[in-house]
Amino acid sequence: PIQNVTATASSSNAGMGPENTVNGSGMNANDEHSTEPMEMWLSAQGAEQPTWIQYEFDNVYKLDKLLAWNSNQMLESILGFGAKDVTVEYSLDGTEWTALGDFEFPRASGSPTYVGDVAVDLAGAVAKYVRLTINSNWGGIVAQYGLAEVRFFSIPVLPREPMPAAE
Repeated sequence: PIQNVTATASSSNAGMGPENTVNGSGMNANDEHSTEPMEMWLSAQGAEQPTWIQYEFDNVYKLDKLLAWNSNQMLESILGFGAKDVTVEYSLDGTEWTALGDFEFPRASGSPTYVGDVAVDLAGAVAKYVRLTINSNWGGIVAQYGLAEVRFFSIPVLPREPMPAAE
């Protein structure tokens, strides 16, 4: 997993900032996410569209996959704030973007034992930034979108440990 990830977003509800998607808030030891809204990111109501959330790494990485826990509020089955149709892009400089593709993120259960079920193959893309543009949510009632947790994994490209161990 990639550590030291910084999250920013086009907007957020008060107390529900994008940093909640990378700081482990709401996660338990079994990788289950809570239903506590303040432990997730939610875009601001009436914000300019499209809504996006962007991740910046401390270095350039060859990316393996993205794992995500969708918005998991207790009323998710009614409100449907969770990201549904999502465009994934990556960049080396945060200016020039390459589209990886469009993905449908499954709807969260709204249960305190929800385990992330979003997996996106990042296909070895080399990047320092990843942006998720959320095109629709599961409720369709308001243009407000959320995610609970996001993790990125890289493919090692430099030797890390001698094998067999040097003596």
